[in-house]
Amino acid sequence: MISLIPRLFQRAPALDPESRAWIHAVFDWAGNEPHLGPLLRKAHLVLPTAEHFPGQADTRQAMAQLVFDRVLEHAGLADGPFRLSHPGNLMDTPVPWDTMGTARAASNEATAQSAGVGIPYDPELVPHSQALIAHFAREIALRLLATARQTPPALEGNEAHIAELLATRMGFGVMLTNTAFQVRVNQCGACKGPSAEREAALSRDDLAYALGLFCRDQGIPPGRARAHLNTPLRPALRHALRDLARRDREVASGAA
Repeated sequence: MISLIPRLFQRAPALDPESRAWIHAVFDWAGNEPHLGPLLRKAHLVLPTAEHFPGQADTRQAMAQLVFDRVLEHAGLADGPFRLSHPGNLMDTPVPWDTMGTARAASNEATAQSAGVGIPYDPELVPHSQALIAHFAREIALRLLATARQTPPALEGNEAHIAELLATRMGFGVMLTNTAFQVRVNQCGACKGPSAEREAALSRDDLAYALGLFCRDQGIPPGRARAHLNTPLRPALRHALRDLARRDREVASGAA
């Protein structure tokens, strides 16, 4: 009897060698950047738990701010120039910047006090915590690319992809992987309520590989990440870890 059970998630496909090499190259680039390297060496695995994201708020704006502040803390950027740009706030104008922690000169004291790098968000993402965390991490990472002294590998046209890899390297890979193929939230076939999107550039397999690489590089037991991945995504991480182990064996045998 032929089984009709979908095989979509029964076995995660391997990434092609070029994709794996590029992910390694981006991680190496980030680790060698003067502004990013020290930050990334202290990165830890951030999880979608009450321990890592405690607290509740009464409004969507307040909840977004709470989550945003936690993301900055986990990223080691609580004292950085990033601030949340709330929708509908006409006075909330982000100020561009040149280098890490250095905002461009403001024209007056009032502007100087509010200077910073604004991170926008869609209020419809707020009830969907993992998508919101992933969005903030990616948007912060995207702006960190402007601080790089060396151009990331294959940057042109791949800014969003590199930002997601950098956000994974900052510790947010679980949330990014869990929402990688999430197209819309707060929408169903029968209802016509508002919808929102967490823009995803990389596939679940790309991000699972990057998550496995992050765990390996930081000495984090992969089981900690696997336990918080959506069940259908766990084979992708397992396959990524096998690929990484195979790569390590090949490097070791070549060096012998």
